[in-house]
Amino acid sequence: MKNCFWQWHEMKLFAQRDLTAARAYAAAGGQALHVMSGAFGDADPTAPNCFKNQKQIAHLFDQDKDRLIKTVKRLGVRVIFVDREGTISQHIDLCKKPLERALQEATNGQ
Repeated sequence: MKNCFWQWHEMKLFAQRDLTAARAYAAAGGQALHVMSGAFGDADPTAPNCFKNQKQIAHLFDQDKDRLIKTVKRLGVRVIFVDREGTISQHIDLCKKPLERALQEATNGQ
C-alpha cells in the first residue's frame, strides 16, 4: 500500500500530445512523466546520446529539484542533469532502463 506522501505526489504518465498538461501537473506539485517517440531524439542534434535510436524517450517534470533528483537516482539514472532548471519546464531526461522503471511506477495522468 502506498503511504500518504506518495499518494499526494505520485508520478503521473502523460502522452506526447499532453505536454501542457504535464507541465501544469508538475507546476501544481506533482511529478509528470512525459513520454515521447524516440524519433524526437533522433531528429534533435542537441538531444542526449541516450535518446538516440530509442523507441520511447521521456522527460520527468518536477518543480521540487531535490525530489526530482532523488526519484531519478532511485530509477537508476547515473548521470544527472537538471534541464531548464528553475523554469516550468524543469526536468530530467529518461531513457532505457530508468524509463522502463518509471513507466511501471507512473499512473495515468489523463
